[in-house]
Formats: sequence, C-alpha cells, structure tokens
Amino acid sequence: MSEFEKEEKIKGALEAQFPGVVSNAAVQRKNRVWLDCAADKLPAVLDWMRGQGFDHLATVTGFDEGENLGAAYHMTDTHMIVTVKARTPRANPSLPSVLSIFPGALSYERELEDMFGIKVQGLPPGRRYPLDDDFPKDQYPLRKDWKFVPPADEVEAK
Repeated sequence: MSEFEKEEKIKGALEAQFPGVVSNAAVQRKNRVWLDCAADKLPAVLDWMRGQGFDHLATVTGFDEGENLGAAYHMTDTHMIVTVKARTPRANPSLPSVLSIFPGALSYERELEDMFGIKVQGLPPGRRYPLDDDFPKDQYPLRKDWKFVPPADEVEAK
C-alpha cells in the first residue's frame, strides 16, 4: 500500500470525472491534494467533491498572479484537504458563486469582491465585507499593485 494511496485515489477520481476541466492535480503531501479547475466548472467540481464526503468548505483564499486573479477553495472531509484553484483574467475578473453548494461561502465570496475585485456571479446583493461601505469603490487592497488613493475630499481637507 502506497503512503499516499487515498490522496492518489481522490486525485485520479477527479481527473477521470472532469477530463479537460481539472488540471495540474498533485498530491502535495500526506492528506493534501491541490488542483486547478476551469472557472466556469467550479460549482460542478465542488458539488461532486461534496458528494464524495468533502462536505466542509474550510476557507477560500483569494490570490493575485499578475495577469490572473483567482481563488483557492479548501475543502475537507476531516481527514484530507483538497484545494481547488480557479483563475480568472484580471481584465474582467469573474467567478461563479458556490453558495448553492456551500451556503457558508457567503462571507468568503463577499471578501473576493471587496479585496480583489473579483465579481462573483450569483452572489446576492448585500453590504460589503470586510471593508466599510464608505471605502472607495474600485480599490482592491489585496491586489499586488494596489496603492491607496485617498478620496478627493480628504486630500482637499489637509
């Protein structure tokens, strides 16, 4: 029996279930599998994973890779963590919502919009999170190229 048998099994099952959708699947270490996923198929992959027992979305981590932005969805069955990464072009960043699969993703998806400017398709309207409602629009503090630009009325007041 291989040391990574269960990790290789879930990796192989994902590749077989989603050919052309899942790529770069790798066993990083014991109890950790990482893979890339076509952004438009993200809900389908996460729904399938949930059906395999990965029923806890531990967190969602946004990232900035220059020309692409994206999110890493960390799912667990309490024994293994599978991280599914989806990328979107920086010029028009958009990812589908996974709220229908993981209702607890609401704050994570709001954070992707607020901090990275990734439009989450299907996210219901609501207040901003985690930034204040009066934080300047179109400024995304977790993008690598972000520099704070104070509102004109603050500059004039000084």
